[in-house]
Amino acid sequence: MDQQRTKPKIHPLSIVAAIGFALLLIGVAYLVFRAQAGRAQPAQTTPQFQVTLLPAPTETPTLESTSLLVTPTPADVSILPPDVVAVGRYVKVVGTQGLGLRMRAEAGTSGEVNFLAMDDEAFRIIGGPITKDGYTWWQCEALLDKTRSGWAAEDFMQVLELSTPQP
Repeated sequence: MDQQRTKPKIHPLSIVAAIGFALLLIGVAYLVFRAQAGRAQPAQTTPQFQVTLLPAPTETPTLESTSLLVTPTPADVSILPPDVVAVGRYVKVVGTQGLGLRMRAEAGTSGEVNFLAMDDEAFRIIGGPITKDGYTWWQCEALLDKTRSGWAAEDFMQVLELSTPQP
């Protein structure tokens, strides 16, 4: 017995209904995504910023009270007591407990620090005095290196006694 197998046949209306249902789903998805895309996009505008220009700050000059003390000239140094700091005298750094004395570019605590002079380092007084910031300032110069000079507070100096050996 020869039996032929028969394939089940799909009804043509089922095919039309499936295609119609697929088109309906695609249409609904299109409408939903279009509605969301319309809401999600911000308005196309050019951003505007308000800019306020502020003038740059200017430095207000202030006068600092400084006083120049009259000091004897090197010729008059011999009439001063031996422990008084004066122009032409030699001094050494004392009392810094090993921290060193700030030698400044100008008299006063706000002057830029040129270098540190260590305890017992010797200098020659070449200028001053100037009273400023609660100290008396003297301009000092190293004995062997003329580039090592600056202003230092008298509180950290001690006059060196120089003696000339007798033959």
